[in-house]
Amino acid sequence: MGVDGHGWQPAGPSPAKELHAHSVDLLDVSTGGNVPKIRIPTGPGYQVPFAERIRSEAGLPVAAVGMIADARQAEEIITSGRADAVLLGRELLRDPHWALRAARELGAESRIPDQYAWAI
Repeated sequence: MGVDGHGWQPAGPSPAKELHAHSVDLLDVSTGGNVPKIRIPTGPGYQVPFAERIRSEAGLPVAAVGMIADARQAEEIITSGRADAVLLGRELLRDPHWALRAARELGAESRIPDQYAWAI
């Protein structure tokens, strides 16, 4: 389920606290960008503070979004407790090997399944 972080329009009451009772396990927090005439300042990780806020207020695991492209940035978001997961969206369209590259950059071991390795 997506939850609007209310960053770019007046905030209303967040339903996030009530979602656990409805078996929601993870909140995908995005400010949406669907409000006309609002200029959203963008940059790497620009929506992470909203995920952090919802995580703190709701006490549920959250996924952060918003121009997260760098492996170390993604790792920092998770290890610092700002979010429980990162969703990469467009970055995975640009770089379908992102996970393998990130594993190398972070010094993690990765194994490609034989069925996939045959094609590489």
